[in-house]
Amino acid sequence: MSAPEKQEADLYISVFGGKKDDVSDALQQNLGEDPHYFQTWVNVSIMRRLGFLFVGGVESAGGVFDVLCVLAVVAAVLAIFLFWQVVVMLLVIVVLAIFSGGAAFKFLRGTFIEAVAEKIPSDKLDAFVVDQVVGGNFVQVRAPKDYEFNYATKQSSSVTKMFRGGIYFALFIATIFMILEVVYYVIYQMWMTNLDVLILFGAGFLIGIAVMDLGVLLRRQLAKKVEY
Repeated sequence: MSAPEKQEADLYISVFGGKKDDVSDALQQNLGEDPHYFQTWVNVSIMRRLGFLFVGGVESAGGVFDVLCVLAVVAAVLAIFLFWQVVVMLLVIVVLAIFSGGAAFKFLRGTFIEAVAEKIPSDKLDAFVVDQVVGGNFVQVRAPKDYEFNYATKQSSSVTKMFRGGIYFALFIATIFMILEVVYYVIYQMWMTNLDVLILFGAGFLIGIAVMDLGVLLRRQLAKKVEY
């Protein structure tokens, strides 16, 4: 008799702000399951895309020289990515934290949970989300289209998308500005100080702050509504 096939995870929960042990306890208490989860401040989605790119590049490389070239490119891309994560992102988060009362720091403490949707009833998932939202965390859930979210899960996911979207937009603006400054310095041996350009990027950064702060405000309102 063959062993049953292991079901692949299709329910993804992202919790921003909670300690790993606290999130683990809440999982056990509300879901009664022990799904796969991990905590990291590194952008997981980008790392996965880079991983697939590198695997394909190495497999397609022919001789030793080609492999060495691919590895050199991999090392360069990873170095740039780590610089962006450690320097650019942290600087942006510090600035955003000033404008959000420290809420932006929650973005650096992300716990990512993977589970099988049909094993997690929506009411138990909603109880877990409520527990996290009331505790001050941001929660976003992705599931198959036929999985029905309850109120707290649906609202929390929307609020967290807004919170993350504002941060990502501010990061995008800051990254483009950094690239522009570096290119300008390489070409002209001086930093770009054009007032119109600075105002344009500053306005874009403020938009990111506004969207993020709206997400913070809506999460607080949601916590008051679902707290019991």
